[in-house]
Amino acid sequence: MRHTLTVILSTIGLIGGSIYLGQWVFQDPETGLTILVGLVPAVLCMWVIIRGNTDRTYLLRLFVVALALRWVVAFLIYSKHQQAFFGGDAETFDIVGNALSQAWHGIGSADTPYMKGYLGLSRSGWGMFYYVGAVYYAVGQNQLAVQLINCALGAAACVAVYRIALLIYPEQRPARLAALLTAFAPSMILWSSQMLKDAPIVLSLCLCALYTLKLRNQFQIKSLFLLILSLFCLLSLRHYAFYIMFVAVASALVLTPKRLTPLRIAQGAVLVIVLGITLAYFGASSVPQDTFDLKHIQASRVWSAKVANSGFGGDVDITDPKAAISYLPLGLLYVLFAPFPWMITNLRQLITLPELIAWWALMPMLIRGYWYGLRHRLKETFAIGIFTISLTLVYALYQSNVGTAYRHRAQLYIFFFIFISIGLELRRAAKKRKQGFAMQPAFYRFSGNGGPPPLPSHSLSSRVP
Repeated sequence: MRHTLTVILSTIGLIGGSIYLGQWVFQDPETGLTILVGLVPAVLCMWVIIRGNTDRTYLLRLFVVALALRWVVAFLIYSKHQQAFFGGDAETFDIVGNALSQAWHGIGSADTPYMKGYLGLSRSGWGMFYYVGAVYYAVGQNQLAVQLINCALGAAACVAVYRIALLIYPEQRPARLAALLTAFAPSMILWSSQMLKDAPIVLSLCLCALYTLKLRNQFQIKSLFLLILSLFCLLSLRHYAFYIMFVAVASALVLTPKRLTPLRIAQGAVLVIVLGITLAYFGASSVPQDTFDLKHIQASRVWSAKVANSGFGGDVDITDPKAAISYLPLGLLYVLFAPFPWMITNLRQLITLPELIAWWALMPMLIRGYWYGLRHRLKETFAIGIFTISLTLVYALYQSNVGTAYRHRAQLYIFFFIFISIGLELRRAAKKRKQGFAMQPAFYRFSGNGGPPPLPSHSLSSRVP
C-alpha cells in the first residue's frame, strides 16, 4: 500500500513538474538549454552510481530525489529574483564571471586592477569566478545554469557521504542515514541551490576524505589523481580549508595506514611529498603570509561584526593569545549553535529554526559518534576528525557574524552527519541489547576482548567502489 502511494505521488509530481517546465521552456526557449546544461553533471553522477557495486538502487533514488528538491528551490530563487536575499555573493560571482567570459570572447580585458583583485591567486575563492566564467563562456550569462550545476554537485555529496560512512563504519543503516541527512537537511538544500561556492566546496571536502580513506587502505593511481584534483578544487575555492585538509590528509596517510608497517609509513610519506609538490606547482604556495596574519584576521572580524545586524565578538582582540583562548568557548558556542531563538529578527533567520532545533537535539548523538570513533575507529576517522575539529576552532576564532557562521557550519554538516548516524546506530543497538537482543555491528560481534576485531574480508567497506 505504501509503495503504491509513493508511486502515485511520484507520478503526480513528475507530471506536474513536467508541465511546469514545459510552459517555462515554451515561454523562454533559452531555459531548455539551461536545463540541458544542468542535466550533464546529473547524468555523470548517475553513471558513477550505476557503475558502483554497493546499494546502487537506493543511491540512485536518493540522488534523483535530492536533485529534484534542489532544482525546485533553484527555480524558485531564480524566478522570484531572490539571489541577493539568500546569498549576496551570487551577484559578485555573476558580475566578475561575466566580465571574465567576455574577456575570453575578446571583449574587454581580465588584466585590469579590478579584475586582478578577484582573480589573483592570493584571493580566497578565485576558482569560483573561473567556474562561473567558463559556464557563461559556453552558454552566455545565465545564473540558472550555474545553479542547476550546483544542484547536481550538492546531490552528489549525498553519494560521497554514503561511501565515506561505509569506510568508517561498515554498516548500511548509518551510511544510509548520513546520506539522507545530507540530502534533506534544509541548509544543505538551500546553499547548494544557488550560485554560491558552497556546493563545490562541500563536494570537494567529501572527495578529499573519500580518496584519502581509499589511499589509506590501498594505493591506486586513480585515487591519488582524484585526491589531487579534489584538493586543488578546494584550494581554488577556500584556501584556508585546503591547508587544514592537507594537514589532515598528510597525517592520515603517514600515521594511520591500514597496516602500520615501515613500508606503508614510507609509502604514505612519499604520497604526501607528491601531493605537496604537485599542489605547490599549481599555486598552493602562492598565498601571501598576511592571509594568516592575526592582525589581518582581526581587522576582518571587526569589520564583519560592525556591518552585520547579527555581529558578535568584534570587540575581542584575538591577536592577544590570552584573550583569544578566553573567547574560544563563546566562539564555539556561536559557531555550533547560533542563531539562538532570541536572536531571530527576520524571515531568513526564522526559516532556520526547525533545522536548528533538530541539530541541537542531535548533538548528544554527535558526541557519542565522535567518542566511538576515537575509541574504536581512530585510524578510519583520523583525517575527518582532525579536519572538522581544526576548522571548527578556526571558525570559532575567525567568525563574528551569525549568518556567516551558520552558512559555514553547513559545510561541516557532511562529516557531522556521519558521526550523528553512528551515534544513533549505537543507541539503537543499546536499546536492542536491553530488550534481550544481541545487537552489535557486524564487524564488532563476538570479539571476546571488548574491542572491535579486524574487519572481515566480506565487510561492506571492502566493496565500496
